[in-house]
Amino acid sequence: MSGTDGTLTVRDMTNRLNIGDSTLRKWCLSLEEHGYNFYRTDQNKRIFTQQDLIVLQQFQKLVQEKNMSMNNASLVVTTKHQKAPFSDETEIEQVIEQENNVPSMRSDNQFIERLMTYIEHQEERQKQQEQFNKALLERLDQQQKYIEERLNKRDETLIQSLREVQETKKLIAAAEEKREEESKKGFFQRLFGK
Repeated sequence: MSGTDGTLTVRDMTNRLNIGDSTLRKWCLSLEEHGYNFYRTDQNKRIFTQQDLIVLQQFQKLVQEKNMSMNNASLVVTTKHQKAPFSDETEIEQVIEQENNVPSMRSDNQFIERLMTYIEHQEERQKQQEQFNKALLERLDQQQKYIEERLNKRDETLIQSLREVQETKKLIAAAEEKREEESKKGFFQRLFGK
């Protein structure tokens, strides 16, 4: 039953919108996340006004008829009915300003179409950013592989050089040893006259 002051109860809203309590709660939460405020009682229960009914009817139309996500529907409805916290607030404000300044653009459908175009544009920008990030990661992977290959090649070259130095030292030591033996042999041969 409607309140005597013109407010609507949860039951009024669910009956008028033909939805369940839990659906109404989800829709209200989604709208509140985008900055829309419902009146509340001292017990923190929502009470609704005729304005809230209009907002929820528009939200319902977007979700059920246009198959829009609750997040995007909340964005559209809160943008139309009050200033909402957007990541790109200036662009949304421009859309709203144009809606207010151009009488031929005031219809709900045109407003929704413009906002949908804006949302699609943002989604396209996000896809492009994701593709850029993916390409950047691929480049970084290629660069990492190149660096690793170069480091491995350098390590192999160093190991080969160390082996060659050790081999050279062995050859030099062997040559020294042989020369000493020949030197001793020559001394004894001279000493004993052989």
